[in-house]
Amino acid sequence: MPRVSLLMPVFNTAPYLPQALASVRDQHFEDFEVVVVNDGSTDGSSEILRAFADDEPRMRLIERDNRGLIETRNQLLHEAQGELIAWLDSDDLCHPDRLRRQVEAFDANPGLVCLGTNIELVDPEGRSLGVEEYPEDDEAVREAQMRGGGLRFASTMQRRSAAIAAGGFRHPFRMGEDLDFLLRVAEQGRIANLPDVLYVYRQHLLNTCTALGLNWPEYCAVILELASERRERGSDRLQRGEDVPLPQLNSGDARKLIPIALLDWARGALSAGDRMRAFRYTLSSIRMSPLRGAGWRQLVKLLLFR
Repeated sequence: MPRVSLLMPVFNTAPYLPQALASVRDQHFEDFEVVVVNDGSTDGSSEILRAFADDEPRMRLIERDNRGLIETRNQLLHEAQGELIAWLDSDDLCHPDRLRRQVEAFDANPGLVCLGTNIELVDPEGRSLGVEEYPEDDEAVREAQMRGGGLRFASTMQRRSAAIAAGGFRHPFRMGEDLDFLLRVAEQGRIANLPDVLYVYRQHLLNTCTALGLNWPEYCAVILELASERRERGSDRLQRGEDVPLPQLNSGDARKLIPIALLDWARGALSAGDRMRAFRYTLSSIRMSPLRGAGWRQLVKLLLFR
């Protein structure tokens, strides 16, 4: 049995998939398997995955029709054989020391059930948009979780036994399923983050946050309410078989979020010292939404302050 199962859901990420897989191959820690579920991709991802699997004996590739992210994550969890499980989104990258550093932390802390890392944000071309830092100790992470943060899910490693005891991923969360899962994993033991940047999180306009993000406040509020219910009553409405109404997701709203995302990228590019890239993203945001004041204010700041 491998010590670690690295789990990757894949759906139509062919432009970024070779880099993600290369970051798996380049890990300094070697006692792991990589389990990939290709959730009915139609963009050439399958060919990339098969070619990689032919050269990588530690990879197990499962290909099937499209069933969605929750079913894919749960299948990956079911297929995992390692004592520890780590996640990697197929449009992101791992630092070569990621698995080694996380395994060392689990070995040093028997009560630890979930461990994340700080992350670097990059744009679609892989250029830096700055670093996100997360609290390190258990209490601080839990406090941040109850505000919808605390851990970046894709950077996390868990004890497989804790992930299974938490019940895996749940409907009806088409977004935020990772926060709901992590809150239940945290009920199994200690949680923490490493202070190092060991994960690269790619921003692009086809990811879930951009496509469905207008509904995030409502989804997050429901997920946190369920966590409070479990603390107070020992179970939540979903666990008791009750309905949990959520707003209808509309992927057509994605266009409304694109100008906001572009401004976020502009600020990130500026924090990374790249003013020209910040200008380009700001101007793209203004072109898409010329009546939004935020884009013009950002442009003024770029022109007046150096």
